[in-house]
Amino acid sequence: MSGAGRVLRTFAAALLFALAAAAHGDEAHHTLWVVKGDHNTVYLLGSVHVLKPTERDLPPEALRAYSDAAALVMEIDLNDPSADMALGMDLSLASLPEGQTLADVLGSDAYRRFTAHVHTLGLEPEMFSSYQPWFAAMAMEQAELAQQGFEAGSGVDEQIAQRAAGDHKPIIALETLDQQLGFFANLSLDQQRRFLLYMLDEADETVHSADAVVAAWRSGDVAALERLLTESSAEDPELFRMLTTDRNRRWLPTLTGLLHERENYLVVVGALHLVGQDGLVHLLQQSGYRVEQH
Repeated sequence: MSGAGRVLRTFAAALLFALAAAAHGDEAHHTLWVVKGDHNTVYLLGSVHVLKPTERDLPPEALRAYSDAAALVMEIDLNDPSADMALGMDLSLASLPEGQTLADVLGSDAYRRFTAHVHTLGLEPEMFSSYQPWFAAMAMEQAELAQQGFEAGSGVDEQIAQRAAGDHKPIIALETLDQQLGFFANLSLDQQRRFLLYMLDEADETVHSADAVVAAWRSGDVAALERLLTESSAEDPELFRMLTTDRNRRWLPTLTGLLHERENYLVVVGALHLVGQDGLVHLLQQSGYRVEQH
């Protein structure tokens, strides 16, 4: 996938890391749940979209679930050969209206802060001049994670997708790249400005936050993940609802439909989509299914 595609795929992790708090794990569990359908099993694997290459090993339970599944369900199909082409066309959604610049939208003080910070990341501010604040924020956060050794190629999604490509295992996409880009492009410029400023405010916490998220994910610490979820919601309820709650509810009919089939499935989505009162685990339980964490 293209560099811009990497920006998109790491945004969920970047947002999560920026809002994270310290977490303590329970090594008896994993970020993996099992749901029994009428005649099959559906596995729910919480993903961290970026990991360090030295910490990329997936839990054995996740690999067993992958082997047992006839097909995967993921946020987007990372093996779709048309993904780069579609993203290239849709970058127009990230562009500012003609005649506007990022400096205009942010204002002099905020743009000065942005310029100073991206220089420390080895980026040139001018490359973002025609792009909306949400895209600049994503690129900035991706660069911060890369400086600390995190890579999208080592993330759970990419690893699973690479295995699926080699095994010719089909992937069912819950969304398209068009839809994911649209989530951010539909934010008002004021909302985007506030989000970028928040990212700047939290830039110093990136290392600690990223490590905390990975620790909570690897040990299946639901309580810690739910704390991160609560903090995410408090920072910007509208953005949180759009990125998490609304998407969970749109995905739910697909998951419940799988539970009436005969083949087994592995669902791989960002870990914060699975926890909390509006998470997929609780939504499935409300629908009458028994969901067990492994």
